[in-house]
Amino acid sequence: MTEKTKLTALDWIKGGFRSLASDGPQGLKAEVLARKLKVSKGSFYWHFKDVAALKTAMLDHWEELATQQIIAQVDAGSPDPKQRLYDLIEIAASEVSEEYGANGVSNALRNWAQFDELARAYTTKIDRRRLEYVESLFSQVPQTRKHAKINAQILYATLIGAEQLDQADTKACLAQTLDIMMGSERPILA
Repeated sequence: MTEKTKLTALDWIKGGFRSLASDGPQGLKAEVLARKLKVSKGSFYWHFKDVAALKTAMLDHWEELATQQIIAQVDAGSPDPKQRLYDLIEIAASEVSEEYGANGVSNALRNWAQFDELARAYTTKIDRRRLEYVESLFSQVPQTRKHAKINAQILYATLIGAEQLDQADTKACLAQTLDIMMGSERPILA
């Protein structure tokens, strides 16, 4: 980008995610981001009062994009809850766009939450919402409330764990886990 480029708040948010994914939380500084986006630091302050405001905007955006929009997309699909679970893992395990820091951004967000109270609060809230949603799908399969809750935790833990492993095929791990839970012998597609 050049000095004449007009950045939007979303451009800064996406830049923040890329910086978080590549440099960790220490990359979330106005000067660092401005240098990476090849613009003046003044451009940052045109959109955000301070770095704390950018961080809040990033976390709000992550909650909307990676939770609310995914839930809405799954709900707009098949009326069958079992199929919606498979649709959910298909979407959740999809590649993250490079404009958001690619697949490393989920790990970077969780790492950030270990050291930042605001990020931890958002991560806790988002995890709770995601688990409630997955549990609601399992309970419609049908399953007892206890089994639905445990299965939701197992499936979500598989997602988080697979994202932590460099060589893991997240989608295959989730599909296999869901197949076991559903008693399905559906083969994993290559």
